[in-house]
Amino acid sequence: MKSNFTQRAITGGIFVAAIIGCTLLSEFSFFILLFAINFLCLLEFYELVLPDKRWIEKYLGIICGSIIFIMFALIFSADLSLAWYYNLIPVFLFMFIIKLFEKTHNEFSTLAFQVLGLLYITLPLVMLCKMGFLNSLTYSAGLPMGFFFLLWTSDTGAYIAGRAFGKTKLFERISPKKTWEGSIGGTIFTMAIAFALSFVFDDVQLIDWLIIGLLVVVFGTFGDLFESLLKRNLHIKDSGTLLPGHGGVLDRFDGLFLAIPAVFFYLMLTN
Repeated sequence: MKSNFTQRAITGGIFVAAIIGCTLLSEFSFFILLFAINFLCLLEFYELVLPDKRWIEKYLGIICGSIIFIMFALIFSADLSLAWYYNLIPVFLFMFIIKLFEKTHNEFSTLAFQVLGLLYITLPLVMLCKMGFLNSLTYSAGLPMGFFFLLWTSDTGAYIAGRAFGKTKLFERISPKKTWEGSIGGTIFTMAIAFALSFVFDDVQLIDWLIIGLLVVVFGTFGDLFESLLKRNLHIKDSGTLLPGHGGVLDRFDGLFLAIPAVFFYLMLTN
């Protein structure tokens, strides 16, 4: 037990330090961080949902997701013009046309999972990348870094409060350990950090940080539940083994994939 805790602590410390360092250092390191997350999460996702497929069927989604992410990152940083958005068309055309040559008799289910991976993983990471360039072509780490802090606080606060006070199940059918008491505790912790972030990062106003914090709690929880549902359908405990003591990369970012679109939608409405 002690060994597992030490392993989790070391892995978690390196994991958090890498995210903070890459996000704060420069736009290039931030791009590399998100590209790596995108690649590893897509790899885990396709290994889970397409376990018996050939490598080309698994890696097609990863290749397309990587191309899409790189293209958008370069557009956001003004290295490519807005006209490059149209290159999404040949990417998706390629994904559809290649099905004519697979001869697996499950082409449409494979295509559905490939597109789902792009919508579920790549699209939110593109939105997170854009948050670093919300109102300017110059990179600002405030919103992405604040988002990570809020997401971590929500998870940690819910865990602490749930262990101490948890009795009422939140969604027992999918995640028996989640409780309403944990969620309320996570919300209180997250709101406190959101208030503090308004004094550290001035990318948005106090009210915006508070609303973003609330969105992270609600949709981050939905993201956790969605991945739990995925794993229950696949009859697995963890999405992978890349992070010792923590499972897979998808396990560590599951809340992000639904929280980011909600936060991004709010920011687009108000900025």
